[in-house]
Amino acid sequence: MTQPLLTDRSMGAAALSTTARSPLTPQDVTTKLLEIVKSERDVQEYLRVYGAPGVRRTTVIKIGGEVIENELDTLVKSLIFLRDAGLFPIIVHGAGPQMNAELAKAGIEPQYVKGNRVTDKDTLAIAKKIFLKANRRLVDALVAAGAPARPITSGVFEATLKDLNVYKYVGEVTKIWDENIESAIALGEIPVLSCLGESSDGQTLNINADVAARELALTLQPLKTIFINAKGGWIEDDGTKLKDIIMARDFDKMAARDYTGRQGTLLKLNEINALLQGLPATSSVALTSASALSREILSSCSAGTVCTRGSAPASHVRQSKKFRVGLLGARGYVGREVIRLIGQHPHLELACASSRALVGQRVLDIANAPPLNPHTNLPAAINDSKQRLDIAEDLQFCDLGLEQIPTSDIVPDIDVWILALPNGHCEKYANVLASAKKAGSIVIDLSADQRFKDSWVYGLPETPGNRDQLRKATHIANPGCYATGAQLGLLPLLGGKPTVSGSLLDERIPPHVFGVSGYSGAGTGISNANNPRMLADNFMAYKSVGHIHEHEVSHQLGTAVRFMPHVAPFFQGIHLTISAQLKEGTWSEKEIAELFREYYAGEQLVRVQEAIPHVKDNARSHHATLGGFQLDKDTGRLVVISTIDNLLKGAATQAIQNINVALGIDEFTAVSSSTGC
Repeated sequence: MTQPLLTDRSMGAAALSTTARSPLTPQDVTTKLLEIVKSERDVQEYLRVYGAPGVRRTTVIKIGGEVIENELDTLVKSLIFLRDAGLFPIIVHGAGPQMNAELAKAGIEPQYVKGNRVTDKDTLAIAKKIFLKANRRLVDALVAAGAPARPITSGVFEATLKDLNVYKYVGEVTKIWDENIESAIALGEIPVLSCLGESSDGQTLNINADVAARELALTLQPLKTIFINAKGGWIEDDGTKLKDIIMARDFDKMAARDYTGRQGTLLKLNEINALLQGLPATSSVALTSASALSREILSSCSAGTVCTRGSAPASHVRQSKKFRVGLLGARGYVGREVIRLIGQHPHLELACASSRALVGQRVLDIANAPPLNPHTNLPAAINDSKQRLDIAEDLQFCDLGLEQIPTSDIVPDIDVWILALPNGHCEKYANVLASAKKAGSIVIDLSADQRFKDSWVYGLPETPGNRDQLRKATHIANPGCYATGAQLGLLPLLGGKPTVSGSLLDERIPPHVFGVSGYSGAGTGISNANNPRMLADNFMAYKSVGHIHEHEVSHQLGTAVRFMPHVAPFFQGIHLTISAQLKEGTWSEKEIAELFREYYAGEQLVRVQEAIPHVKDNARSHHATLGGFQLDKDTGRLVVISTIDNLLKGAATQAIQNINVALGIDEFTAVSSSTGC
């Protein structure tokens, strides 16, 4: 990644851009810094953060439309100061007040749902015009002040429709394309992004600016993330400005307040919380004003509200130190994803990764490399994640076999064991660990070996009552990938929550599930199911009768299910077409969709939409998506589409989710729906 041209000036640290003239001289920068950085402690902190040469320091800054409208000159000066002092801005802006003014001229009443602007075609047309105008105004002001800037109004936010029937053309970001941003930074140009995304078929979508800022920061992993508003921080109902928000301490009580008429405020709180869960534990998010922006050069000097993740209360976590994790079966695709998630987890430490095939290799090297196809030994997928992994530099793969476990020095020191071995092998390891492991430590089996045993807790947290079971669990059976997607697609039809009284299914006709998986589901061993030559322009059925996941779903749901799996040429992801016969009734497709929404209300890792979900929109994501509800009123046959990533929510994500609950950690730590891998 190319770095912008920066030179060290004043105090041995202030990096002043040499790529363009600046309204600030080096002396101006120094004077301004000395106004902010006053104490010896602040000086040392500044030198520590900005003193090392050759390190890029960026900040994602979300700017509200009101600030662009009313405080543009002040904003521009502050942005240029940050750039010249060593913190390069990446700007994403909104245009809310400008939008409302233009809508009023057109006689359109703004509508909001859960803080998102409902964006029909007329509103979208206005949004395009207003965003372009606001973007150009900010870019022109920066350039006029001597700061090269690049307008970026498309091509960054790939998105899918959030829910066409509810939000119209509002997008849910699925991927960040950062090439244009990186190119601008390399040339010393400040990137200025509008909140417009594009779907895979080219449809322009409106993206909430807070959502866009979160997704951008999660992808780019900047040194700081800043939200600029006219109020200069988080203002309480009584007019008090909060100095800090510690999410572990404050989020639940703040989120429980009445936000009637202020859903955008609740959305902002949720987005900042989700962002912090996906950043390193030491990260912070600041809410401040344009005039006080320059003080964000150091968090300790902030004049706004500083938001941090914080730690869970001691009463909810079994211990304060990091939990040490042992992974058996680290070579496979799922094992690699588990390693990456542990490396992003503030409370887990990978202490042991066992793989006979990888012995002696550095764990970080494998975790940061793309997965390989076993036939070609070429990358099977692009590893475009910029997540920094907190894994010991010198940690190497070991070979901890059945014979070594009883005498190994590390076994008694492990808090969580993850078994990611093939079906039929984990049972043996679980038995050996039973007598060798630390008392009270957790064992989670990702294979099918324990899924039918009452002595193991089956871990699908979205199932009613399952979280209570997991909180006391030391032996957890992780669900299968197909089984997860199928159960999520059927659970709302079976009752179990106040939404539905009893099952809606006609149990005389079992639901049929047609499943298609990417070839990563076939594992890293050589087989036709992961052979590119066999899969090219092809689509293969396998185990069409009696698949283990058919038994698993039927067992867990308590009703017969028929399942037919297939493998396709793409690498990862699962599509399930679920056909279920309903009892006689008067349900409509909209009522079914609403039933699913109510059932999964509050579930971070399950999304419900009326449109048909696509596999590629779920790939590399932690959540499952349900949608495409179609009901044949003549026959009562309902079709539901379920998509998940087989390696993540179908395996690794779910494992971390289960471990979090069992350890008393926030369930979505390292696997928030907003974070990718």
